[in-house]
Amino acid sequence: MATGTQTTNCYKTCPIEELYRGLRGSPFAKREMTDFSEICRNLLLGNESIAQDVSKLKSLGVTHVLNAAHGAIDVSKEYEKVGIEYLGVPADDVPTYNLKQHFEPAAAFINNAVKKGKVLVHCHVGYSRSPTLVAAYLMLYQELTAQESITLIRGKRFIGPNDGFLRQLCEFNDQLVEEGRLELP
Repeated sequence: MATGTQTTNCYKTCPIEELYRGLRGSPFAKREMTDFSEICRNLLLGNESIAQDVSKLKSLGVTHVLNAAHGAIDVSKEYEKVGIEYLGVPADDVPTYNLKQHFEPAAAFINNAVKKGKVLVHCHVGYSRSPTLVAAYLMLYQELTAQESITLIRGKRFIGPNDGFLRQLCEFNDQLVEEGRLELP
């Protein structure tokens, strides 16, 4: 009989417990929160502070910005003035929000950006929404599993996607495996 503290894993290819383990990280995982972290070549993950500092973005070579908190944070007019391409995702950081609907369009934007220049993906803190979208990109375009994506990001930045977003990453992992777009190690 299940108790309230046990997690039922109904995902075929992505034990959610593995994502939680990846979030705890290795002894070498980042422990402090910074304005931004470089996750891989031409891909930065950050917070609203760095996103609002257009001169800093330009000095870093940022050519694209994906805002996972669009509506609450919107400096797109400033980006337009300096030639930074922008995508706003109006996501709420609550477990019931369907962030999965944005996985493929956001990942395509990130993929295009890293080919042309450098992208900053951010939300308020760079802790839940934006790392989830970066994980979806890594799954689609770098062929990493959800577990590998979370572990990679966690090694570079202190993150903690909410339970609903972690479940959506597991569902996405199952979907990609079923469609033959992601192979398990």
